Amino acid sequence: MARGDTLLTEGEAADDVGVIAAAVSAFHAALKLAPRARAPRDWAWTQCRLSAALRALAVRSGDPMLPDAAVSAAAAALEVYSFTASPLDWARAHALLGTAQTVRGERAGEPEWLEAAISSYAAAMTVYTRDAAPLDWARMQRNSGAVLSLLGEQTASPAPLLQAIGCYRAALQEYSADFAPLDWAMTQSNLGHALRVLGEQRDDFFLVQQAIDACRAALQVYTFDAAPLDWAMTSTNLANALAALGSTEALEEAVAAYRRVLDAIGNSPERAVVKYNFVLAERRLRERVTGLDGTASRPNRSGRHRPPDKCQ
Repeated sequence: MARGDTLLTEGEAADDVGVIAAAVSAFHAALKLAPRARAPRDWAWTQCRLSAALRALAVRSGDPMLPDAAVSAAAAALEVYSFTASPLDWARAHALLGTAQTVRGERAGEPEWLEAAISSYAAAMTVYTRDAAPLDWARMQRNSGAVLSLLGEQTASPAPLLQAIGCYRAALQEYSADFAPLDWAMTQSNLGHALRVLGEQRDDFFLVQQAIDACRAALQVYTFDAAPLDWAMTSTNLANALAALGSTEALEEAVAAYRRVLDAIGNSPERAVVKYNFVLAERRLRERVTGLDGTASRPNRSGRHRPPDKCQ
């Protein structure tokens, strides 16, 4: 167990698929050493850690079998944990189940899995109440917001996006730039993504401007030197919102932001989407400057929100 925990922490920090896979192997070995019949609580805890490792591996590897395995591991833990006997463990397992269901739903494009994830987070919040566990409550609100935002994009429906915005703003009642600045910045960036998507759906430039403001707020914490990956994600969110605003000044800033991100991220998997949006924003800017109005191409802005948190 200790080896698996260490490998999972190191693998996630380094974004190293091989190390995370080694963590999965370690947790499988632990399950053999402490089977359910002999040590049910240890077995359930190991299933929780295994679910976290499988979910982390699924996000990075793209293996279509891993999300199902992560869901199964968290569900197995809930065969042991109960709300009455071990409420905190029960809530943690539901939170893990929600993150696994989210990956499953996002990968397969199946809204029912996202709806199941929302239900799992709601169950966790019966224990993680705002009064009893305000930071865990805020984390579940943010995770719910991320799932609702995905659901709103998959279904092209404004209702889940409105709910997502409400969840993010609820989380920001507990997070601040001075207290929990990283959580505050992540939530601001995700809020910016949801506001921009809803603003584009409704052709509402007031919402897009709010998205820009939220991303700028997040970048007060997410600097390139302090958090390069989060800086790149949030800078992309900002560029997407500026491009959606569409004025000459906004497009100029969007092009510059996309260019900075492309210079920083190298050949990461996100590069193709950022490059596409950069080229499109450049084209729109040239057309504005020359007095043309070419907007036939659609931007590809999927996946620029922060996914639900890791659950330890």
